[in-house]
Amino acid sequence: MTAGLVAASPVEAATADTVSSDRATVREYPGRLVLANAVRGDRAEVTAYCGGWVRIRVSAGHAMATPVGWVLRGNLTRASQAGGLDGVPERCGTDGDRWRDWVGAINAPFHSLREVTVDGSTGWRRITFGTGVSLAAGAECTPSLNYTRRDESADVVDPGQRVTDLDLGQVSYRYVTKDGAVALVSAPHPGGSYGVWAFVPASCLRAKGRPTVYFDEPVVQLRDISGLATGVGYPDSAIRGRGCSAAVRSPSLPAYGYWPDPEQAHRPDCPV
Repeated sequence: MTAGLVAASPVEAATADTVSSDRATVREYPGRLVLANAVRGDRAEVTAYCGGWVRIRVSAGHAMATPVGWVLRGNLTRASQAGGLDGVPERCGTDGDRWRDWVGAINAPFHSLREVTVDGSTGWRRITFGTGVSLAAGAECTPSLNYTRRDESADVVDPGQRVTDLDLGQVSYRYVTKDGAVALVSAPHPGGSYGVWAFVPASCLRAKGRPTVYFDEPVVQLRDISGLATGVGYPDSAIRGRGCSAAVRSPSLPAYGYWPDPEQAHRPDCPV
């Protein structure tokens, strides 16, 4: 199969499993955008795998914006064991670029670099993390593991899944949902080394150390980012030949950043 993933069917090579970790981030594609969180004990039907990632359909007793997506193999009880994926097809692909249905604006587009000055040296650096933000005070701005999408009204964060033991001095912003009502953020446990992905009302976001909640430095998108390391400032000459183009601000939600991965032909020319 070369054209990408076919939408998973509950009966197609489905393998009964359960979530074994405290939470499992449900992503739109292996290693990419978080769409929801499954939690320990949730039942899951395994329908495909791609390397260390497994595509599942979750049966949960709690709110989830989507029950379908990709989780790490180690988050599952059976799949994490030797032979636990026997009979499950390997299907790596784009998964239909599901972000188009979920994301209205993002802190930085995919395959992007920003121009910053570090230790007196200015260069283009890969963006692989969120933008530092603060959250407004109030219980409604406490991060929650999940939110609900509604057909006739705005997305809403689930108050029953709030995460209260996070360091809210180290919050970073990733994206807002398509209707602009909910934002995905990350914050670590106190003393923790990695963040927990969770959701807050987008109105809770406050800019921190910059005028906006997104990367407002000059930002470019590259068609080819292979070989570009993180934490390295590259000169203009290093990016010109990589299919460079200017990032596009979200047409519907410009206050929250960029429109991720618009068609190449729709992007302005590279600014350098």
